[in-house]
Amino acid sequence: MMIVKELTRAAARRPREVVAAVAPALLVNALYVGQAVALAHALAAAARGRLQEALFSLGAVALMTLVRVGVALVQASAASQLGARVRLDVRAAGLRGVLRPEALRDPARRPGALRATLSDGVDGVDAYVSAYYPALLTLAIATPAVLLGLAWVSWPAALVVAVGVALALLAPKAWSRLMARRSQEQWESYEGLAAELSEALRGMQTLRALGRVPWSRRRIHARSERLRQQTERAMRASLAETALTDLAIQGALAAAAACAVVEALAPGSVASQTYLILMLSGEAFRPVRELSKQWHAGYLGLGAVAGLRDIGAFEAGETRQTQGATAAARETPVTSAGAVAGVAPAADPATEAPGEGLRVSAVRFAYEEGRPVLDGVNLRAERGGLTAIVGASGAGKSTLFDVVLGFVEPGHGSVRLDGAPLRARDVALVSQHPVLFEGTVRDNLDPAGTGHADAALEEACRAAGVWEDVLARGGLEASVAESGRDLSGGQLQRLAVARALLTGRPVLLLDEPTSALDEATAASVLSTLRRVAEHRVVLVSTHRPGELPLDTRVLALSEGRLAPAPAPSEENA
Repeated sequence: MMIVKELTRAAARRPREVVAAVAPALLVNALYVGQAVALAHALAAAARGRLQEALFSLGAVALMTLVRVGVALVQASAASQLGARVRLDVRAAGLRGVLRPEALRDPARRPGALRATLSDGVDGVDAYVSAYYPALLTLAIATPAVLLGLAWVSWPAALVVAVGVALALLAPKAWSRLMARRSQEQWESYEGLAAELSEALRGMQTLRALGRVPWSRRRIHARSERLRQQTERAMRASLAETALTDLAIQGALAAAAACAVVEALAPGSVASQTYLILMLSGEAFRPVRELSKQWHAGYLGLGAVAGLRDIGAFEAGETRQTQGATAAARETPVTSAGAVAGVAPAADPATEAPGEGLRVSAVRFAYEEGRPVLDGVNLRAERGGLTAIVGASGAGKSTLFDVVLGFVEPGHGSVRLDGAPLRARDVALVSQHPVLFEGTVRDNLDPAGTGHADAALEEACRAAGVWEDVLARGGLEASVAESGRDLSGGQLQRLAVARALLTGRPVLLLDEPTSALDEATAASVLSTLRRVAEHRVVLVSTHRPGELPLDTRVLALSEGRLAPAPAPSEENA
């Protein structure tokens, strides 16, 4: 019996779905018991030569069988719904966990391992919640009820069956720590293998260039072999657990049969009582057997929970914030993990004045109490020109972007667009390393499949300065390799800008857009951004201010505050 506390709590947050899944399962068990009682009555009637009565009881058995099949179908559907809801809850919480700024910057997090956790790990949650958890609850309710019925017929038989149930459930607990350890080891091996495969595929060109493909193949083979061995060890432990369960069940049934024989030999015994003892004894173990059948589902949940726990998928009380709630939180000074002790910084009057553009006013944020990353940041960025944030590595540029994107809530201050609270749907981001997928140019411009017209796609590509490159490759249906490895750095960045423009969002953030580009390509991309900025707010984070257009408004972030920096022309003078 594997009770996974995190998954039990996750399922308990969906009480309606739990009831919808367990109630039909209890009815199925009740119908099984009804069939057992009817069959015992039929046998007793046949033994007394009452054929009509026996046939009537057998008809009741057949009718209950038909009803049970229908109820079982309903139960399977309800259990699937329960698993799907909990799976989505856990995956959403896990995504919130991996998208926290501190998690995104954690070098120990391997993308392949995270992908395995959020896909296969969450599927393990589904298996546990939809199959094992309902069987566990059914056992907790149905078996005691059957034992009470058996005690009404024969208390000695009920006693030996109760002991058998206890042994069947508790004897395998001796393996619980072993199973938990082995499931943890197996999951860690699986995550490691997934990460190794992902990294090998992403870096295949580099591995080939360095002649390291055989080395990578050996590492992957070693991890695969380790995973196979750990899976076999887990299976052997499961066989031992199943053997103990079966031994306890068979021993208890044999003892119950002996009780039935004693009852049958007693003076004045009734045949139906003997048959009821035999039938109900078997039904008392039906939920135990059903739970044992779902062992694999329970093991999947047990194995997955460690990785999901590490990414914060089971943190209680977390709910997805709505955009309105986010906006409200931005407008209200709060005391939180991001708050900094002391007097609130004064807002820059220029950022508070009404007008067009993005206004960041007196924003404060700290990952640790007393160590502000942003300490009273004021920023004004308007349409019609580029605004650039420069600063040393670790100065807080990415954190400022996280605040604007709504990934983190400031301890104090506000973020507004055109006088209204900035919403998540107002902002588009082009990251330092844009992600392109294997497919066509159209697929990458419109990955959500929203059905943009060709004219809209062309307009976005022209605005981003990449349309001529798209035509040279064969148009919107031209293929793009995974990660855009068949594109130049400039083409990749401009295609990502075109994708961001298609969203129609009024604020565009670009995180180090030229860091991996040569000087000529960087100048081309920045010229594109200058054109784009005519109709939207464009905010650029960079550590290469010398490449910026001459009319760029440059602000330096240092010690948690923004201040005007020399214009590119002055810096190059």
